[in-house]
Amino acid sequence: MHFLPNVNPYLRPDDMSVEAWCDAKVQDIQQAIDTIGADKIGAFIAEPILSSGGVIVPPDGYHKRSFDICRANDILYISDEVVTGFGRLGHWFASEEVYGIQPDMITCAKGLTSGYLPLGACIISDAMMERMAHQGDVLFSNGYTYSGHPVSCAAALKNIEILERDKILEHVREIAPYFQERLARLARFPIIGDARGHGLIGCIEARLSKDGSRLEDERKIGAMLDEVCNDMGLIVRPLINMCVFSPPLIITKSQIDDLFDILESAIEKVGESFI
Repeated sequence: MHFLPNVNPYLRPDDMSVEAWCDAKVQDIQQAIDTIGADKIGAFIAEPILSSGGVIVPPDGYHKRSFDICRANDILYISDEVVTGFGRLGHWFASEEVYGIQPDMITCAKGLTSGYLPLGACIISDAMMERMAHQGDVLFSNGYTYSGHPVSCAAALKNIEILERDKILEHVREIAPYFQERLARLARFPIIGDARGHGLIGCIEARLSKDGSRLEDERKIGAMLDEVCNDMGLIVRPLINMCVFSPPLIITKSQIDDLFDILESAIEKVGESFI
């Protein structure tokens, strides 16, 4: 397994544009291929948005350019849409609709059943299945003990039916810009280094110093934000010095205001402790 350097635009040098940062990150992929050898690489795996890492949103154009490099070198492209699939960005899948790519494989879960029952899926393109065919038979025989579990699959089918019936995806596309607008406003607070997101997922990253802070202090400020938010009735996901939030896709404008009003109050309260 070979890991590429962090693609988070927040980490770029002060004198580097986002476009230049994207160029550098794409070059990381090309350099890795040149070093390892395209014939020794099975596939490139990427999340459209790296949720568990702190809602890392790569710079515009990164996914399409990395996809094109994989195609040019006959490297399979796998898109991990466990987070971005089934409506989080307002579409069934983000790969094609948002980023303009058609992966060879898509992995998904969570939103597939809205979390009511555990279910994951690996979606394989027709082109890739054809490459695995031999004399008309598909050799791909991978499976799991609970593959096709009827109860979980029934929940998924009903979930998809509800998403379509209630036009949930359309709602996300309509409400997400306001969610992101309220999120962006949080960057005005001195202790917030970055406020980022896409669709209905967001993250605030607290910084005590522009040059970085001790890990101990970052854990402290993250824990304080989590505690204050919780006391005020808002559950966030603490990740060291970050708070991640992925609200229900049916969230309303007034509920978005409630969410960010609490966040603003919590940030102000925690900020006073570090003045």
